[in-house]
Amino acid sequence: MIARTSQRLVASLALVLLGSTSVLAADAQAFGDRLKAMAAKSGAPVSFSSAAADGDNVILKGLTLGAGTEAANVGDITFENVTGSNAEGWKVERVPFADFKKSQGGKEAAVTGMVIEGLQIAGEGASTLPGEAQYFFDSAAIEAVKITEGGKDLFTLGGTDITNTVESGSGEISSNFTLGDFALDFAALPADESTKTMTELGYPQLSGSGTMMSSWNPKSGELSLDPFELTLKDAGKLSFAFQLNGYTTAFSKSLQQIQEQMAADPAGAENSGMAIIGLVSQLSIASMQIDFTDDSLTGNLLDYYAKQSGQTRDQLIDGLTGMLPGVLASLQNPEFQTEVTEAVTAFLKDPKSLTVSVDPDAPVAATQIIGAAMGAPQTLPSVLSLSVVANGTDE
Repeated sequence: MIARTSQRLVASLALVLLGSTSVLAADAQAFGDRLKAMAAKSGAPVSFSSAAADGDNVILKGLTLGAGTEAANVGDITFENVTGSNAEGWKVERVPFADFKKSQGGKEAAVTGMVIEGLQIAGEGASTLPGEAQYFFDSAAIEAVKITEGGKDLFTLGGTDITNTVESGSGEISSNFTLGDFALDFAALPADESTKTMTELGYPQLSGSGTMMSSWNPKSGELSLDPFELTLKDAGKLSFAFQLNGYTTAFSKSLQQIQEQMAADPAGAENSGMAIIGLVSQLSIASMQIDFTDDSLTGNLLDYYAKQSGQTRDQLIDGLTGMLPGVLASLQNPEFQTEVTEAVTAFLKDPKSLTVSVDPDAPVAATQIIGAAMGAPQTLPSVLSLSVVANGTDE
């Protein structure tokens, strides 16, 4: 009797364990399929050969990123501490990627130390993620990227990462991006006109780094880039900042739908184009600024093109600045024409910095900008409060 009871208990336990294993396997497959679907919608397709559960982890085997000849095989990827379902959405604590390499056409690309943390994937119903997005992550990082050919480094990139945070209450999403130190060796590339030009410009190697800070309030529709900065060693620094209004969650969803329609029906591009114009009419520009701080690039370009045309640098500058009034005459705005000509002339003669800014008293609707550009282009500088300043002065 006791023996039979023990046998029944063991058999029942075995059925429970087998049943649990099948549920975990089904969940792993469901997770993988949901990830694949969301990746396809975002334009970054992934695929995998099979899905398996290992405790709270999900392993997607034979994972590839991209499609066709651009696809990169990254192997088996473990998604750590996975919770959720297709109905409510999924959360993943951490996704470490094994280091991988890809060879093509004699070149080899290697990526190391890639990891994603705090990954969330929306469920099948209305998204509850920040900005009602289909997916969201707290941070992502890459330790290094290297492209080599014949034992020579063509391109290297150091530690690069992005961090996303959401402010409680307002739901504002802030992102900080760091582009690590990178280097591109033109001298190691196959000789052609572009590599020859870069060498003659004085840049057989080009290196630098970059940063970007942005914020988006899905409720108010305020989208800011403050700023994006790219620094090129011994060349210069480019900075770009802007603030747009009207980029709400509804706008984002509509734009995504149009993009999906264009991908599904390229022949209907004209209708999609009209829809995009309709969407753009919801936006307004609050501010925009582009700064360039020179560190020899301008002088090198002037010397290069002066040599190409058989002129001195001063002769080239005189020719370029002499053309500006004629180029700007179509705007029919003599005051702005003079401002730009004087600023560009001052910068070319003494390259320090050049700033182009848009700073209206109140946000300017995109429809107003389009209307002015088509009907009265001479009013654009005043509509946008557009200014061009050289070397930190209004001269």
